[in-house]
Amino acid sequence: MTGSSTSVSSARRALSGACRAFGLIAQAAGILASVVLLVLAASVLLGILLRSISIDNSWTYDLDTFCLIWLAFLGAAYTGYRAAHVTSGISLEHIFGGALVLTLVRFMIVAGFLIVFVRSGYAQWHSSWLFGETTLDVVQWPVWVAKLALPVGGVAWLAGELHKLLAGFLGKKLPSAGH
Repeated sequence: MTGSSTSVSSARRALSGACRAFGLIAQAAGILASVVLLVLAASVLLGILLRSISIDNSWTYDLDTFCLIWLAFLGAAYTGYRAAHVTSGISLEHIFGGALVLTLVRFMIVAGFLIVFVRSGYAQWHSSWLFGETTLDVVQWPVWVAKLALPVGGVAWLAGELHKLLAGFLGKKLPSAGH
């Protein structure tokens, strides 16, 4: 019996460590989203200031666009981790009390979508990087920088979903939108 309980506790420790690692990835997405939001706010204010004194600021438009793209995907990852997304899965889980079957079905649907999304985002990023795609303004920002947000945000969101799934199996308290 002792060997069996040791292997169970080892497996539980491994799952707990994976859960913690996935949670840290999702939390990092939230921190990066906060930083990107600050950069976006500064860029918008700078664009307004430059426009008001008649200085060409076409480059701030692209910076704003890139920041919005990163904010959308990192923010989606973080709000998914915090269970702040409004989805039918969340509603069904509340109606039926978070039944294990519904939790697994919801996870499989979301994870399946995110895997396809990450693969597609990676292909778009890689293509843009290989061809040296740039914006049309004076600065000629590399477009791959914006396209990298797709696979990075998708992976962070998937990490958040894995964290929630493992936390549920381990009986840990899940992150919530209200805290």
